Amino acid sequence: MKIICAFSSIEFTVEHFPITLSSRESYHPIFDIPQRSLIPLLSKWSSGGLTPTDSYLLFLAALKSTELVNFRVPAIRTTQTDSLIAQNMEALFRAIIRITSVSNPAITFPHYVVSRETRDLENVKYWIANWLDSYQNFQSGYANDILQKKLAKKEAVLDRLIMNSHVPISRYAGSLAEWAAVAGNFPEYLTPNHFHREPARIPMAEFWKEIIVKCANAESVFSVPKQDLYDLLEHCETNIDFGTKYSMKLFELLRNAVAKQKNFLELGDQDLSTTLWQFPTEGATTEQSNIQGLILAATEEEPQRKNYETNFQYLKARSRWLLAKRYGKGGADKGESNE
Repeated sequence: MKIICAFSSIEFTVEHFPITLSSRESYHPIFDIPQRSLIPLLSKWSSGGLTPTDSYLLFLAALKSTELVNFRVPAIRTTQTDSLIAQNMEALFRAIIRITSVSNPAITFPHYVVSRETRDLENVKYWIANWLDSYQNFQSGYANDILQKKLAKKEAVLDRLIMNSHVPISRYAGSLAEWAAVAGNFPEYLTPNHFHREPARIPMAEFWKEIIVKCANAESVFSVPKQDLYDLLEHCETNIDFGTKYSMKLFELLRNAVAKQKNFLELGDQDLSTTLWQFPTEGATTEQSNIQGLILAATEEEPQRKNYETNFQYLKARSRWLLAKRYGKGGADKGESNE
């Protein structure tokens, strides 16, 4: 039989008996799972182990488990739902932990309704924020040491589920990229994949995810086109809220990548100390002097990967060679291209 869930509006199938139950009559079994059993599922979501539909169901089940939301109609999924869930899942579970840690009748949390006007969940981030504010107000006036210790223990467990700070970012860069694509609603229009010699056109979301993964590698970060990196960082800063562990790690990673590229291209090269240095042309700007130095360090022939121990060394050598080819010694003095 087919069942239209009374809380999520998704349709799923149960074996036996060919009838359809409407959204007024039944719901998905996840809504029967106790709250204490929902919390460990955050780990699976955090590692990218849930499909978008699974994440949607987990989010709604967690929302319902607060007993602060009344579903008068089923929620619905829109083009913004996946991004909304990615950005608010962590905050929702943190709110749940704080709500359940309080038994003092002096605190009351606001109740909300999923109605025809709110079923797209666009207001859910304000609901969560108000719950957290209510707790904070209570904490300021009534919290005691026992409550603080109880909450700290629960949040320590939650932090381990979300992200282990001792694990290098390169280990979870793929999961971080997947989260960023959903949270930032990365565009799907086609773009050339500049990481291949014969670039194929791929969705921009896939290209940006590949950039994030490369930014977590000390060598491959230098293969990322500078403008594409800037475009990605600007999009993320515009479309992803600050304050969560995931967003902080993402922005830290991308900004570090920008800094590494800048240092790499602006003469931050220790190999230059072993080259035959000459004084810059009289009156040359710092930028022109840097270009002169890079040209002096360049090889006559185009560098070949097989002649270098690492990709990092090869990329540095090829960058110098490309600058020398572009400017030439005369062009370096003038800061102009010979092409």
